Amino acid sequence: MEINQLLSFFEIVKTGSFSKASENVYRSPSALSHQITKLEKELKIKLFERLGKTVKLREEGKMLYDVIGTFLNDLENLKKIYEDMRDCVCGSLTIAATSGVTRYVLPAIIAKFMDQYPKIKCKLITSHITCEIHSMVSDDQVDLGIGPNPNQPCPQDLVFLFWKSFDRILLVARNHPLAKKRRIELPEIAKYPLVLPRGGITIRKNIEETFLQEKVSYEIAMEMDIVENIKKYVEMGFGPSILSSLCITPEDKKTFALFNVNHIFGKGDYGIYLRRGKYVSAAMKQFITLFAPELLVQLPPHTPLSLSNAMTVGSVRHKG
Repeated sequence: MEINQLLSFFEIVKTGSFSKASENVYRSPSALSHQITKLEKELKIKLFERLGKTVKLREEGKMLYDVIGTFLNDLENLKKIYEDMRDCVCGSLTIAATSGVTRYVLPAIIAKFMDQYPKIKCKLITSHITCEIHSMVSDDQVDLGIGPNPNQPCPQDLVFLFWKSFDRILLVARNHPLAKKRRIELPEIAKYPLVLPRGGITIRKNIEETFLQEKVSYEIAMEMDIVENIKKYVEMGFGPSILSSLCITPEDKKTFALFNVNHIFGKGDYGIYLRRGKYVSAAMKQFITLFAPELLVQLPPHTPLSLSNAMTVGSVRHKG
C-alpha cells in the first residue's frame, strides 16, 4: 500500500470527482483509476461501485476514508506547524466572506493586516450564500469563513466562533407612507411590494420563514444580490427592504427612514467558521487578532475529525 494511492483515494472522495481529484494530485484520471484498482486488489475489497462513468463509494470505502482521513489531515497540519516555526509572519491566508462583511467590515481590517504582515499572501473570496462558505471551509478551499449563522445547526465538520449580533432594519424612502410610523408590524410591511436580497441568503430565509409562520402574504417587487443596489431602488420608491444593520452606513441614516424590526424578524448572529480539526496557523491567528481578538479564546484545540460522521458521500463522477 502506497501513500500516493491513499492520497488519490482521499481526493476522489473529498472532491466527488475523479477528474477534479486528478487535478489536485497532478495525475491523469486514468492513472487514478489504475491506482484505485491496485489498492482494491491489495486490500481485497471493493472501494467503489462502478456504474458506467459513475462510481459510488461502498461501505468498505467509507471505512477506509474514515481511517485515513484524520492521518492525512494531521499530515497537512504538520506542514503548517513547521511553516509557522520557520517564520510566523510568512505563509498564506484565504478567507471567504459574505458580500456585506466584505464591503462593510473587512476593508480596514484587510488593509491593516496586509500592512503589518506583507509576507503573508492574503486572498479574499466573496460569496452571497452562507452554505457556499460552509462548503469552501469544509473542503479546505479557504482557511476560514465569515458570515451569518443560519437558524439551523452548524454543519458537524465546522466550528462556529460567535462574533456579534446585528439588528434587522426596515429601510424605506423618506417619502414612503411607512416613514411616518413610529413602530411597524408585519401586516403593515406586507401592504407594500418589497425589494429583497435574492433567495438562498440567510436574511432572505429569515424573512420568508417569518411571513410563513405568521401566515401573512407578501409581494416581491425586486430581488438583488448587491446591498447597495437594493438601497438605490428603495430610495427610488420601488418598496421597502429588510437588511442587516451591518450594512447600514451613516449616510443611510440621512437618506432613509430606518426602523429596528428585531421584534418581527429577530437579530442575526455573525461569526467565523473553521473546519473542525484544522490547525490554526499563525496567519489565521494574526487575522483573528485584528478582526476580533476576543475570539481567540474560542479557538478549539486540535481535535481529530471522524470523516465518516462529518460528511455524507454520494455519487462520484468517474472519468478514466
